[in-house]
Amino acid sequence: MAKITVELEAFYGYSCGFQSHSSNETVELEISDNELDALKKLGKEQITAEDIVAAIESGDTTLQSLHEKLEEKFYYMVEEYWLYEADNECLDECLAEHIEQDMSEGIYPPVTYDELIEWYETGDIDSDKLDFLAGFDEGGYLYEDQIEEKYDEFIRERYYDWVKEHDHEFVAERVGLDLDACRDDEVDYTISLPND
Repeated sequence: MAKITVELEAFYGYSCGFQSHSSNETVELEISDNELDALKKLGKEQITAEDIVAAIESGDTTLQSLHEKLEEKFYYMVEEYWLYEADNECLDECLAEHIEQDMSEGIYPPVTYDELIEWYETGDIDSDKLDFLAGFDEGGYLYEDQIEEKYDEFIRERYYDWVKEHDHEFVAERVGLDLDACRDDEVDYTISLPND
């Protein structure tokens, strides 16, 4: 067994302000002696995804399993970007569509208004972290015209935090992302062999 270091890199393009958007991640993997020998046969210190694919396509399937593992790591990284980092103009609309469904199915139990007030009064929650509580006057009450709007805003924000605790498929469904489209990117990685 041996350890290799792999640099994963994905480029997503430029924004309107010509800011580039990309992801990169360095991972360490244990590989078999056979895989190490196959990598060494390629005769390079830095081995790219293209090198691996070319070797597989030429008939040497020794590196097939390694390539598939790296492919999955690459696409997981790409999904992370599109789920959590990229701008999503439809986010509020998508979340609003699913929050009602998740609440009616009992999947997402929202905090009630009374629970929120109890947390505030007992100090179980830090009021500085909640915009919702900004409407309280000295008497501890919200202005009437702000109650529903602020409470709904709080529930939506808390729902999004709850959604993000789940796996990629669950999150993607609720934020309107097609995970299959994340696999349109060409896999890009570079393997560094261990020093002998």
